[in-house]
Amino acid sequence: MKLASKKIVLTNGSSELGKELLSNLLSQGALVVVGDITPEEIPNHANLQKYKIDPSKPDQIERLIESAIETLDKIDVFIINSEQVTFAEDDKENWNQLKYLFQTNSLGPIFAIQKLTNLISVGLHIISVSSNLSIYPTPGYGLYGSSKLAFDYFWDSYRKQIGKSFQFSRVMADVPTHSNPNQLAKKVVQSILRPKRTRYETWKLWFQVQFLKFLPFSQFFRSFYYGFRLKEEKRTKNSPSHAGLLTED
Repeated sequence: MKLASKKIVLTNGSSELGKELLSNLLSQGALVVVGDITPEEIPNHANLQKYKIDPSKPDQIERLIESAIETLDKIDVFIINSEQVTFAEDDKENWNQLKYLFQTNSLGPIFAIQKLTNLISVGLHIISVSSNLSIYPTPGYGLYGSSKLAFDYFWDSYRKQIGKSFQFSRVMADVPTHSNPNQLAKKVVQSILRPKRTRYETWKLWFQVQFLKFLPFSQFFRSFYYGFRLKEEKRTKNSPSHAGLLTED
């Protein structure tokens, strides 16, 4: 399958990955509809239609899907790129932030898939982009990981439930500090051209996941590393010099 004239919907096009993806898709002739909370940050293009939406709100997700079908006549590929990542905030009791996190990372994508598969009878390809942090318990990313696990469970279950009427592809990204948007965008494009159940951003990430799967005791060292990193992060935030910088700002 070539990208020319393919009709694609993308969420969060203003993110670093979103911009790289748009550059790849539009340069190869794809017709793209973007749903984004800040569409004004996305450059205009003849093959691009932008809509302002909040990915945590079901009525706006529904409006994006219906507007995309009206604009494109049909949807070949829907890319779920809306994701809220938090770090070192697991102990902060903020109900509004917690609700937004779960609505963006789990409820919104689940609702989008339900809506898409009810409106479109066959042939749709849904691609989800997600960090590998949700695979194993990770100190500092407890809220993020738990919000993604609900979606991951739905994704795997619904994919088997719905059969071969639709294609589901997942692209696993490295941790945010190591992820390369350009490299990740290329993997998403590869998934559009050659659908595959799971792709990894790099072969090193694939090897790491397999290593942890077959040698589960090694997860201890992974947890130890992230636990140490979390303590260092909190120590830096609580240091007098850091507090002084915040006061000056």
